[in-house]
Amino acid sequence: MDKETIYYDQGDWLRRSYWIAYNGFNLGRRSRRFVVEAGDRRREIASLTAYLLVLDGCRRISTSALSLASEDNVTIALVFKDRIAWFTGMLQRKHVELILTQYSTSRAEEIASCIREAFNHNLCAFFSRLNLPFRAEGELEEVRVNALKLLSRYLGVKLSLIESVIQYLSYFIEAECLDAVVRAGLTPHIGFVNRRSLTRDFLLVFEPSTVWRCLVEVGSDILSSIDLGSYEGRRLLLKYLRNIVERNVEDTDGRRMPLFKHIKAAAKGLASYLMNPAGGFIPFKEAVY
Repeated sequence: MDKETIYYDQGDWLRRSYWIAYNGFNLGRRSRRFVVEAGDRRREIASLTAYLLVLDGCRRISTSALSLASEDNVTIALVFKDRIAWFTGMLQRKHVELILTQYSTSRAEEIASCIREAFNHNLCAFFSRLNLPFRAEGELEEVRVNALKLLSRYLGVKLSLIESVIQYLSYFIEAECLDAVVRAGLTPHIGFVNRRSLTRDFLLVFEPSTVWRCLVEVGSDILSSIDLGSYEGRRLLLKYLRNIVERNVEDTDGRRMPLFKHIKAAAKGLASYLMNPAGGFIPFKEAVY
């Protein structure tokens, strides 16, 4: 399997996430390693180097590979056309009190308001870097639709293509958010803006800084000619997105680190706030210069 097929986190984290996009591959196991096989191509991933596998195009996962993921706390996310499905062996029995608090918190609307505010801030920060005036006014969906139309005009690319590329790339950021949420001891099934998905709440916050920025860096020429039905085209997009996620970004509190670390920090911050509200909850907000 060629090197462009798999992208993973660089940096000082012991474990990495792997994004695998290849048509009709199988995921198996050999000893303490995951084995990725597609025809005569083969790649092995030591389980103790991974915290997350995001699989696009996987045809079969062996039960032994699922067992290894469970044993070594590796999340597996499968990308489908209209959703992601996931598997994790990280049971939340030690976090019952936290999950109950997440379910019954009286601060749900306050948290939802913080998430909406962070999304609006990051959206405005995104357009500010492009020197485009944008006002995040109205309901959340209205703001997002207006922002998509502005991005489409800026890039000179059809809105339908913009939406398709964003949907595809968002699955990989959603998988990163999912893993962060579960590892923080939270349940992904109870959200505050998206009532049934905390993962989608986190995706909302990070989408402008990751997926939307990716479209700008890919550029109009590549976007206009990209074929999302081609795994080669998908891997090209993921290469750009991966570079963005691994890039150091500063938030409004002056914390400078890669975006994938900001995702983990945000999930831990929410868990801490639910257990001790005195500390306050501040979602990720990208610094604007």
